[in-house]
Amino acid sequence: MKQNMLFLMGVLALLLTTPNANADDKEKYKLFAEETRKEVWALKLPEFTNTAVPDKYKDESAVILAAHSRLEITKKTRFNVGAFLGGFHYIDREVNCRDLYRMLVQINDKAALKEFSEFDYKAEIRKKDWRYDENYQQVLGVRIIKPDGTVNEISTDEYMTATEGKKDQEQLQKLAVPGLEIGDKVDIFFFNYTSLENHNLDPFVFRFRQSHPMLSYTVHCEIDDKLTTQYRTLNGAPDFKQSKDENGNILLDVAVKDIEQTEPDLWYNPMQQTPMTLMYITNSKMKKYTYIPKSTTEKGLQSNPDAAAIQEDDWEFIKQAQKYSGYGGLSSPKKGIRLLRNVKQIKKKDWTDEKKADFIYNYYRFALLSDIKSDCNNELFIIYFQGLLDWVDVPNLFGMVTNEDKEPLDKLTNYRNTTWLLALPESQKYYLPPTAYLIPHEIPARYQGRQAILEPDKKKAKKLKTKAEREHFNLPAGTADDNQNITTIQADIDNTLLTVSRNEYRTGTQKEYMQSALVKLEDVDAAYRRLLSIDKEFAEEVGKKYADDLREAFRKGREQEKEDYKWEIDFYHGENAKELLGYQMQCLGNRPDSAAFIYNVRYTMDGYIRKAGPNYVLSAGRLIGEQTQIEGKERKRSADIYMSAPRTFQWNITVNLPEGYKAAPEGVEKLNVKVENECGAFIAKAVTENGKLILNILKRYNHKIEPAANWEKLLQIQDASKAYEALSVVLKK
Repeated sequence: MKQNMLFLMGVLALLLTTPNANADDKEKYKLFAEETRKEVWALKLPEFTNTAVPDKYKDESAVILAAHSRLEITKKTRFNVGAFLGGFHYIDREVNCRDLYRMLVQINDKAALKEFSEFDYKAEIRKKDWRYDENYQQVLGVRIIKPDGTVNEISTDEYMTATEGKKDQEQLQKLAVPGLEIGDKVDIFFFNYTSLENHNLDPFVFRFRQSHPMLSYTVHCEIDDKLTTQYRTLNGAPDFKQSKDENGNILLDVAVKDIEQTEPDLWYNPMQQTPMTLMYITNSKMKKYTYIPKSTTEKGLQSNPDAAAIQEDDWEFIKQAQKYSGYGGLSSPKKGIRLLRNVKQIKKKDWTDEKKADFIYNYYRFALLSDIKSDCNNELFIIYFQGLLDWVDVPNLFGMVTNEDKEPLDKLTNYRNTTWLLALPESQKYYLPPTAYLIPHEIPARYQGRQAILEPDKKKAKKLKTKAEREHFNLPAGTADDNQNITTIQADIDNTLLTVSRNEYRTGTQKEYMQSALVKLEDVDAAYRRLLSIDKEFAEEVGKKYADDLREAFRKGREQEKEDYKWEIDFYHGENAKELLGYQMQCLGNRPDSAAFIYNVRYTMDGYIRKAGPNYVLSAGRLIGEQTQIEGKERKRSADIYMSAPRTFQWNITVNLPEGYKAAPEGVEKLNVKVENECGAFIAKAVTENGKLILNILKRYNHKIEPAANWEKLLQIQDASKAYEALSVVLKK
């Protein structure tokens, strides 16, 4: 029988979100939230009556005793008088969604108490334009169950408004849970009501693994069969039991007991490892307002649809997008024409296709970066970049891939989960949308090794007299030697103050994060001008009005720069510098002949050198920076290890000893360490010469992915680096 709890809540939500000039919005929301909490707490969910924690979980920080997801989605069609009179599409397609997630959690220690003591949520969001309407309301409910069985529901007075969006269109709230203690159980739910007009819902994700053990997880969905429901089970997720109610609505149910395996905090990728189900729900009647893929035109339920059909949706979307590239996201035709004029000049140059492609990629990106009013997404960038390549006769092939935070192509669930790319068939170079400030054909970490597909190479097929077919392959992946972080330190001792001059040299995937964190727009502008041999002042290049805007953007970046380098020091050492003395970016790392991202930073640190009678004690190991400590339950692992990339860290450290002091030989000897196995290495060599302590240290991870069986070997490397951080050496007079 069709469950009516959420249906009643949906009716209430519709009533409360109807414009009413005589009612106060905040009071309406408060009433809606109160009624929602009553309905949810009244739900009959047998799993939530289980309050016993099995002995095997008694040492866990927290245990999810029960979790429940519930989803109800309906559609309706409405006649829009205003649109009709204005000559526009006058049938509005509306989708209403009621989405509940509830869990009962046993709190066993301080870490769990902190985790479940405070919540942020979005109470209301409203977005509207002439053909688009979205109303969103979220309700949070919390109650505490004491060990004696007493139930304390958190009063609505405790829910505080944190911020309000523009014109009160977005209201954020915060709840600090009062009275929660170790030994309590906390019953929590989030209820979301969404009403969308003329566009589709975001995807739903049901995860069958969490950061804590879960005794029970149940899912119940009720979906209008006039919508298209596509779902895919990933990483061993259980499938739904499928049925229909008396009205023909789709019912989906799944129940899983005793989920013992948890998500580790370190080196884990949920999308690639957690059992989960992705669900996309489409109103295929909205083709007047948006692209509706062919795979969704068949109404009803599609469980684990053919990934090839979803890929075809994306190939068709690519064809549609190629018709509407305009000026590639530049803010004016004048800027677009300037870009085309500059690109055209290289057509007759005696360059390789790769050099031409790199130049065009960089020039296009430079044009976007210097146009602060540009509006270009990843799809448009690749579409327009292809148009530029075609214009100068550089052969290329269009392709698609997904990043590591999406499902692989052979399990593609929705066409929007892909990233588009271009390939040069002769040199086998691949161009993806910009990430940080990489060389154009460098492959960002999140795409390396991923499944990809290229359109048919018709020229090659004609030459070989074979049928032109799409190529399925994996993008190249770098090695630990490709992805290096080389740190060079000169350290000087002044009584108990240590002055550190540190140079960072980063290559491959190791430059992405710090490029994004430290590089300023003015530095980028200068680097691209050198790369592209642009000798005009930017005021002449972009016009006075835009030049003034750029100068203001440069100024704001410089204002923030000092704080960014202070953050970098804290990121490296795990603590703040006593004083920042200087900093400089030396190389952006965006060209093949200078591919490394290089910067210097100089500062003083307290606590690294201390007096011990007539001697000093130097915390030499701390100069390699803060190392990750693996402790507690994280030391046991059943899930495979999923890193960002194979990579190498190298430290070349020179400490200038105070005049007349020598490092104690026994202390120097302890600074020599060697741990090496098939997963990587931690090797440290220490010597003293000419009044200097010299440390040469290597830490290497050989592979991006390691099986869980190799966890102990990785622990050996990680433990060695963490132990090294604690090593000191006595400096004797």
